[in-house]
Amino acid sequence: MKKLYAGILSVSLMFFSINAHCEAPSQSDISEWRKEAEKGNPVAAYNLGLMYAKGDGVRQNYFEALKWYRIAADKGDISAQFNLGMLYREGQGVRQNFTEAARVFKVIAEKGFPEAQNELGMMYEKGQGVHQDYEEALKYYRMSAAKKYAKAQYNLGSAYESGRGIRLDMKEAKEWYGKSCDNGLQQGCDAYRRLNESGH
Repeated sequence: MKKLYAGILSVSLMFFSINAHCEAPSQSDISEWRKEAEKGNPVAAYNLGLMYAKGDGVRQNYFEALKWYRIAADKGDISAQFNLGMLYREGQGVRQNFTEAARVFKVIAEKGFPEAQNELGMMYEKGQGVHQDYEEALKYYRMSAAKKYAKAQYNLGSAYESGRGIRLDMKEAKEWYGKSCDNGLQQGCDAYRRLNESGH
């Protein structure tokens, strides 16, 4: 059984797409995954979590998504751990708990997962589940940006533009916005253009 999902989400509850062609799984796939997941197979449990989170092939149900993600996460599936953290942060399928979300993100951020590094940076910046700490936010943004994660590159640009936790530097802001644009983030392209048009 192979894992059918790739790609990440952030900020709003974004989940991995259900498969490469964005098609809903067949009922036979769902039946097979459920049988395997009930035996503790983390790939099958992760697949079920994604289906319930997105409502692909099943009725959307965040409680069920949480259940299956937990099984996969307990077996060490890092993508399931990330999505579990997102559920805690957004309060979907579980009571919103920023502290637990930050704890989950920190564990996988330290393993090098760029999406979690960015999310943890955002939590430090906003003081959600952790003490507000701009230096820690920048540390995690830099870790994620080094892996060319566009949202983190944008967040670094924003920090330089506003001077949050770092000396205001429009040249650096423009550079990071440009990198995020190069990596496919329209928001980065818009910010780069805005600074360019204002003479920076």
